[in-house]
Amino acid sequence: MDMNYNEQVVYRCKLHWGIFLAPVFSALGFMIPVLAYTWLMSDFMEKMSPLGVQIHFPWLLLLLPGLAVGTILFLAVLVAYIKSEVVLTESRLRFKVGWLSLGSTEILLTKIETITLWEPLVGRLFGYGTVSVTGTGGAVFRLRYLPKPEYFHSLLQSIMNGGAPASRSQGVKESLKNLEEMHARYMPKG
Repeated sequence: MDMNYNEQVVYRCKLHWGIFLAPVFSALGFMIPVLAYTWLMSDFMEKMSPLGVQIHFPWLLLLLPGLAVGTILFLAVLVAYIKSEVVLTESRLRFKVGWLSLGSTEILLTKIETITLWEPLVGRLFGYGTVSVTGTGGAVFRLRYLPKPEYFHSLLQSIMNGGAPASRSQGVKESLKNLEEMHARYMPKG
């Protein structure tokens, strides 16, 4: 996302790699039952075949639908990951999300009413979450799969509370310094 404005970029990120967990688990959800059934049936067929004659069935062909679904989901999420970006400047928040239909949104920080942080259990384990931003018109923008969502949430709040636009640049620098000190003190590295 190109910033054509004379503004200081405060924060820029791509989506968290956790976005890939859903397609991987979806593919596994298709494939694990087939693999279990194949293993059980091969053992059964080996024991029950008359005179030791092996009866072979291409059980692995049953995996193809799971592999196809997993591959399609993975490619769709990969495109979304590559195309998505979040940029926070001194006065606006811009983000691009999507894969089939790419949406780009820009909201002035003065037009934001509420900011909500949501971290699901898996997100807390892997370091991603959702920050929802509600504008003055009531529109809600959900920034899903943000890395370090608590940092982004705190940073966005501190910039919004930074004062008048003329003093905002200094307020942003001080907010960044304070947040970095706080996170270095309380957040584990890694």
